[in-house]
Amino acid sequence: MPVAGHSSTFSSYVAPLVKMMLAWLTALAVAGGHHAFNVSLNGRTVNGGHGILYAHSQAGASLLGTMFAFLVSAFLRISAGTAFIQTAWGVVQRRSFTLAGLDALWSATQNPLAFLTFDLWKSARGVAVVAGLSWAFPLIVTFAPGSLSVQSQIKPISGACNVPTFDFGSSALYDQLTSASKGYSRPSALADRVVGATLLGGKPFSPTSPCTGNCSYLTNINAPAFTCTTGVPKTTDLTWGFSNYPPTYVGANFDATLPLYYYMGWDFASHYTDSVRFLPVSGGANFTCIAYNATYHLQYNFTGSSSLVSIVRVALDVPASQMLLGNLTQRESSLTDPDFIGGDDTQPHSACLYNSLVGNITMKNEGDSLDYNYEPLTLAVTQSPLVTSAANGDITWGNPAAAMESLLTNITLSMLTLDASQMAPTTCIHFNTLPYFAYDVRQLWLVYGLGLGFALLCDVLGTVALVRNRFGATAAFTDFLVATQNTELHEVTISQSTRQIRLQYGPLRNEAGRYVFAFPESLGILYEEQRSAQAGITHCQELVPLTIDPKIVAL
Repeated sequence: MPVAGHSSTFSSYVAPLVKMMLAWLTALAVAGGHHAFNVSLNGRTVNGGHGILYAHSQAGASLLGTMFAFLVSAFLRISAGTAFIQTAWGVVQRRSFTLAGLDALWSATQNPLAFLTFDLWKSARGVAVVAGLSWAFPLIVTFAPGSLSVQSQIKPISGACNVPTFDFGSSALYDQLTSASKGYSRPSALADRVVGATLLGGKPFSPTSPCTGNCSYLTNINAPAFTCTTGVPKTTDLTWGFSNYPPTYVGANFDATLPLYYYMGWDFASHYTDSVRFLPVSGGANFTCIAYNATYHLQYNFTGSSSLVSIVRVALDVPASQMLLGNLTQRESSLTDPDFIGGDDTQPHSACLYNSLVGNITMKNEGDSLDYNYEPLTLAVTQSPLVTSAANGDITWGNPAAAMESLLTNITLSMLTLDASQMAPTTCIHFNTLPYFAYDVRQLWLVYGLGLGFALLCDVLGTVALVRNRFGATAAFTDFLVATQNTELHEVTISQSTRQIRLQYGPLRNEAGRYVFAFPESLGILYEEQRSAQAGITHCQELVPLTIDPKIVAL
C-alpha cells in the first residue's frame, strides 16, 4: 500500500514489479520464438513462397525476423523503463535537483541531449546509467535479424547422360587402300589437323558440356599412351647429318619390340641439348617413349563457361606394336573388321605426331655466320611443348620426356571432341547453386543475451527503488500534477535563471506531511523520519540528567 502522505494516484509497488517482470519474461519468450523460427529455416532452401510459405522466402524471413527483434526490444524497453521510473522517483526523494536537472532526469529516456546536463550526473548518476542502458535496446532490431542469413549451396544431383567419346574401332583417321589385307594408306587430313593444332597449341581442344549449368562426369576411352624414360635402347637409332658439334636435337621413331602386324615405327627416341648462340652447351641427354594401347580414365568438370579435364589414371594394356589386329581370311575385308580398323586408326594417332618430331637440328657454319639446320624443314619440335624457349639462337629444353607423355594425352583428349555423333552413356553429376538459410545461433543469443542482461540489471535497480519508495510510481501527467501542487511554487516564474532553483520531493512541513516537489528547506520532520526509518535509524529525544527536588525528599 502507498505510504501515508503520498498522493492517492500512487499505487502499490506490486503493480510496477509485476509489470517489469512480465515485460522481461515476455521478451525472453519472444526471443525464444525467434530462435525456434530460425531453427526451422536453418538449412532450408530459399524460395519465393506464397501464403503460409511466405516465411520460407528471403523477404518473409527478413520481415518476421525484424518483427521478433522489434517485439523483444519493445518489451525490454517497457521493463527497463518501468524500472527507470522507480529509480527516478527514489532519487528525487534523497537529493535536491535544479529544474534543469529535473528536466534532464525525466527526459533522459527520450532525449539523448539530456545526458549533457551536469546536474543529472551530479545528483543521479545511477539513474543516468539506467537511462543510458535503455538507449541500447533499439540496437537489437539492427543486429538480431542478421543472425539468419542467405548463403549459396552447391547441391549435387546425379542422372544418366550421354557424353562425347571416340571409338577407334569405327572411325577413320586414315586414308584407305583398296586392299582386302590392309586398309591403311596414310593419316587423314583430319588426323593431321587435330595432331598439328594440339602440338602447336600446347593444349587439347575444349570439350563441350553435355549438360546445362555446372556438371561433372567420369568416362574412359581406349587410345595410345606413352611411357617415357631416360636413355635409348640403341644409339644407332639416332642419326644426323655431318656436323662439327653435337646435334641440338635428334628424334626418331622405332620399334622397341618386333611388331606382330603390318604397322611399324610405334615408339620414339630422342637426343637433345640446350644451345646458346647456336652452339650446344653440353653433351645433352636422351629419352625413349614406348607407345601402349591404354585405357584413359577421365574426369570432366564444367563450371560456367570453363572446363577442366583431369586424368584419374592411365591403365597401360599392351605395347602398341603387340596390338591384336584380328584373324582375317582372304575372303574377309579389313574395312569391316573392328580390330583392323582399330589398328588403322591408332597408327595415324602417333604417325602424325612423328611427322612433326622425327628429324634433327644441327648447327651450320656459313662463312662468318652461324645458323641452325633443320632436317627436314617441316620439323616443328621447337614449336612444341618439348621446348621451353627458342629465340635469338638459343634453344632451351624443359623436361621433354614428361612433355612427350602429356602431348600424346592431349591429342587423345582432342580426339574426343571430333565427332558429335559418337556418344557414350555414363552418369553425370549436376551441380545446382541454390540459396539456403544459415542460422548463426551464437549471434542471436549474444544480442538477446546482452539485451536481457541489461534489462534485468535495470529491473534489479528498479526493484530496490520500489522497496525503498514503498509505493509504485509512473511518469503519468497526473502524478506530476499532484506532486507540484505547492503554494510555494505559485510564485516561481520560469526563466533561464530560475532553472537553477533546486527542488526536492518530500512531505511539506506545513501541510500535514503531504508529499510534493518543494524547496528542500520547506520539507518537514516527517520526511526526515521516513528517510531515517528507511535507513534503519531511530530518532529519539536528547536525554538530560534526572534531578530531585529537595522539598520532595523532605516530605
